[in-house]
Amino acid sequence: MATAVLAKLGIGSSAKSGGDQAAPVVKSTSQVDKKQLRFDLFTHISYMASLATAKASREVMFTRAAKLNLESSPYFVEINTIVNRLKYDYSEACRAVADRSNIEEVSSLLIRMSGSLASGEDEEEFLTREAAVLAEQYKAEYEQKIESLRKWTDAYAALTVSAGLIVVITMISMMIWSLGPIMILMTAASTVGVMGVGTFILNAAAPVEGFTRKAGLTSENQIRAKRMMLIFGGGGALLASIVTLTIGLGPALIIAGIGLLPGGFMMYRDQARIAKLDADIATSTRLLGGVTDAIGSTVGDALTKVDRRSLASLNHYFRRLDVRIRASLSPDLAWKRLVSETGSEMVERTVDIFWDALTIGGNPLETGKNAAFFASSITMLREKRALVANTFTYLVIPLHLAMTGLLIFILNVMELFAGELKDQTAPDLGETGASIPDIANVSGFNTFANVDFGFLNILVVSVVLSLTVANALAPHSAAGGHRFRFLFSLGVMMIISGAMISLVPPMAQSIFSTITEPATS
Repeated sequence: MATAVLAKLGIGSSAKSGGDQAAPVVKSTSQVDKKQLRFDLFTHISYMASLATAKASREVMFTRAAKLNLESSPYFVEINTIVNRLKYDYSEACRAVADRSNIEEVSSLLIRMSGSLASGEDEEEFLTREAAVLAEQYKAEYEQKIESLRKWTDAYAALTVSAGLIVVITMISMMIWSLGPIMILMTAASTVGVMGVGTFILNAAAPVEGFTRKAGLTSENQIRAKRMMLIFGGGGALLASIVTLTIGLGPALIIAGIGLLPGGFMMYRDQARIAKLDADIATSTRLLGGVTDAIGSTVGDALTKVDRRSLASLNHYFRRLDVRIRASLSPDLAWKRLVSETGSEMVERTVDIFWDALTIGGNPLETGKNAAFFASSITMLREKRALVANTFTYLVIPLHLAMTGLLIFILNVMELFAGELKDQTAPDLGETGASIPDIANVSGFNTFANVDFGFLNILVVSVVLSLTVANALAPHSAAGGHRFRFLFSLGVMMIISGAMISLVPPMAQSIFSTITEPATS
């Protein structure tokens, strides 16, 4: 029945082309990101629970819920579409959308909502209870992912060492027997594959959540980081391409990595700022809601009563908010400007839960509690994730340094040793005047005569570049955040790889020369 109804409205897989403008929006229910859906459902129900404190009508709650920029919004758009066009009540519409959904948590939630609406249960009580249930479910899922992430970060370090050892053992084996190019290619491919699998599993195991706003980069630091990335990152990439052709790959990697650092570091610092804002927004909304309820006035008046120091890192932003409200600017625009200046997705969602309910007459005390409950539930989980991710990040840097340096050092020692053997062309005469047989040739050992070191250099450099990308992506997957933070990690790894490619060969030459030169009396 639900499929037929939605097809009649021009939405869903059974719909014909040429539907109205609402169709593309509702159609995206089949394309939602399931990894982030539970987080967005928790946001949606917390938002509706705050609206319910104002005793808002069902039409107001579902209409406002459909306007949020969340993965779960298309389901509420479908509910509104069915109610407005087929004149269903909200209980029947929730059940129709639940029957159509193939995602268990969405279907289960909408069926419970349908039953509550049909029974006449108080919406505030039902939504508050559901928000608490979703919070527990999200917490359990998040903590499970953190434990999985902790295990896989340890496993990734072991995989990195194992992948490096595969290449090292293959190169050392060439001292015993000449390996064919196919064997060497298989070794390099297996190394890259192992690193790719490890990075993929880390990305799959980590929780999916947004730190910066979905609307884009809006805070001052974020805009500055974007400009730096375009200027320095683009300029570094262009200069690196020229240096690669003229000087070599090592200096080019260093230049490209340095070009990524300014914008990436700015975003890295901005992520730390956002973490503080996200931790303080719960206390701020709870405080403002309580003071507003106590004085029986507006939030603007409450801002003049509270001790600004209690707002912690948000003090600067709320001071600007107070100035704008006192200047008789639109409160809605003033709050939107506050969200834009913070650039935080968590702040935006919490402000939506808090302020949107107050604009329709919501209870300030209950609204502040709902917003604070939502924000504090998420920030406490993020602190657990940060503990695992930060430790892993500090581990990957020396690990990458050691593995890339070892691979390049062994390759250069082998090449120097092969060159030394080729220089020993004069036969060694014994006391009888006859030449002593070459032990390497008699025993079958490989003397590096048939080794294509140019080909081997290309493969080792390819493995080093693969390690560079993988070791930059793995910490980013564990910690989360904007892609510019990944570019910062990539810049650091590129500088390390470039330094190893540039510095290790002369170091190996120096060490080898001290070993091979004759002792002086």
